[in-house]
Amino acid sequence: MRLIYIIACCGVLGMLALWLGKFKLIQKKLAVFIAAVGVLLAGVLTLLAVLPQNNLYGQVVTSVPMQKKLVALTYDDGPYLPYTLELLKVLQEKQVKATFFMVGENAFQKQEAVRAVSRQGHEIALHAGSHRDLLKLNPEAVAANIDSGKVTLEWLSGKPVKYMRPPHGFRDWAVMEEIHQAGLTAVNWSVIPRDWTNPGTDVIVDRVCSKVFPGAIILLHDGDSPKNAASRQQTVEATAAIIDRLRSEGYEFVTVSQLMAAKEEK
Repeated sequence: MRLIYIIACCGVLGMLALWLGKFKLIQKKLAVFIAAVGVLLAGVLTLLAVLPQNNLYGQVVTSVPMQKKLVALTYDDGPYLPYTLELLKVLQEKQVKATFFMVGENAFQKQEAVRAVSRQGHEIALHAGSHRDLLKLNPEAVAANIDSGKVTLEWLSGKPVKYMRPPHGFRDWAVMEEIHQAGLTAVNWSVIPRDWTNPGTDVIVDRVCSKVFPGAIILLHDGDSPKNAASRQQTVEATAAIIDRLRSEGYEFVTVSQLMAAKEEK
């Protein structure tokens, strides 16, 4: 089922009700009420499609309930040079493993960067084949987008891809169905410092560290899809500071798979 069709139906219903009310085929108050309900329903369903922690359209992982101080650093939109490679240097120096949600098109163009991420033992997950709003695509195009990205990442890394974070985190029933049909688990986030706006390294660090909790999934960006123009130097610098600060508070860093496994062990 596509969200866009429901929204369109709500709009048509509202317009029809107002038209009937105008010509006194139904009471004006009833017409206004029906139109208002249609607008409200469309608004709520749209909001739920973009909220990362909503499960109306299907189960999505945003954190893992636990007492142990484990968190997962995740990075979207890469690979993107030179920032993905600079980030790898930081993670290697700090001895931290992270999860990279990559765009298939970027991965194909930056194949050695993908292999470098894999060689260092980081987890590679899917962001999309191409960075497009999947809500605007028909189910066949959604499936093709997902499949092309998954195949590309598995070919380059030599490892199975298990997770997907849809672009912007947007999804509806059809998007979630295609994710599941591809054998993937949908993963969004619980901590988002909006680092893609480049608000300043210290701001990114403070936003993460003030919101983090055991089992959290932190969303950062090593890439800038689809434009591939903005700097990600602040994210690279913030990563080092986030690791140091959270470690001083007793946190350990794991991949998404390791975070999920910790829940199962519990």
